[in-house]
Amino acid sequence: MASITASIDKKMDKNMRVLIISGFLGSGKTTLLLSLAKKMLARAYKIAIIENEIGEIGIDGDYISRYGLEVQEIYGGCICCTLNTNLRSTLEKLGESYKPDWVILEPTGAAIPNDIVSTVSLYTNIVESYYVIGLIDPLRYEILVEMMTPLLDAQLESADIIIINKIDEIRKKDLIAVKERIKSRLKSDTPIALISAEKEINIDSLLDKVL
Repeated sequence: MASITASIDKKMDKNMRVLIISGFLGSGKTTLLLSLAKKMLARAYKIAIIENEIGEIGIDGDYISRYGLEVQEIYGGCICCTLNTNLRSTLEKLGESYKPDWVILEPTGAAIPNDIVSTVSLYTNIVESYYVIGLIDPLRYEILVEMMTPLLDAQLESADIIIINKIDEIRKKDLIAVKERIKSRLKSDTPIALISAEKEINIDSLLDKVL
């Protein structure tokens, strides 16, 4: 998909909020995104989705359209490397033509949400606020710590809330152990919540926190 360009009145009111769902490949980002989006639609919010399709299976546009959602797929590299062009212009285009209440952004697993927020904030004045979810797959947490520690720590510290997914697939004692290990890595009092995106366990309470 070609980059979207749009001229926009810089005096446009900030009327759009951005929800960033960060996490590594396989953590369940797309499943969580769809679950939250459908529930937000049920609460009469107007939703748009931006996904970064880099080496991952993107969301099927026809599938999304059944729920009245709009999808912009971003190609050409990690979102962090294309912020000044693709993501910025996509947000501006959505704000100008679609006017969503919320934009849900699913970046590549290599993205650091703070970089996305700080860079976009410099170049667009239509976003009212950002909320960052840091999604963790507890079944692969030990591997992430071993292989991806600097990036994992950066994603955890960027999050407004940390979500441990797939709680229906892990033993309770192992889940508690992962939660404690995450807490020990944090330098802040970031809340940690437990969900199953696939089974939609605790999704409503998560949405209440986001909204």
